[in-house]
Amino acid sequence: MNALVATQDKNSLSLKQGSSWLSFEQFRKEGAKALASVKNGIIATLHTKNGQYRILEEKDFQKVYGLARDIERLQGGLRIVITAARAVQKHPDDETIKVLIESVNLMGSLPALPTREHFEPLEPEAFEEENEDEDDEYILDPEELERLIAQVSSEKQ
Repeated sequence: MNALVATQDKNSLSLKQGSSWLSFEQFRKEGAKALASVKNGIIATLHTKNGQYRILEEKDFQKVYGLARDIERLQGGLRIVITAARAVQKHPDDETIKVLIESVNLMGSLPALPTREHFEPLEPEAFEEENEDEDDEYILDPEELERLIAQVSSEKQ
């Protein structure tokens, strides 16, 4: 039981509302520094003409995604248990009771799905040469991107 509690504490999700931008233009003007506050359970909100968007850090997304997958698995398992219970109601013989017991035991032994702390860097899709502009520059090296972001941020200050 202690291992289960430790797992629940590790994966607990305590999200709080953070920054909010009333337009994409307002968000764009703040640049990379706008996202600096979006970490450790803080979720930002971006309002646009097309809708409202929530922005969260990768680690928090992985926790939310892992919980959503667990919920899907539990819903599927619960449907099996309900179906087995209905079968026992209609046919209360040893065989259907055994199916109900096995399905309940299976639900109790489902392991928690793991969540990822990070992903491998995304690789861009192949560029179509006829759509490329000669003046476009593509920077794909993550370290170079971080350096440029830091440079732009320091120039704005």
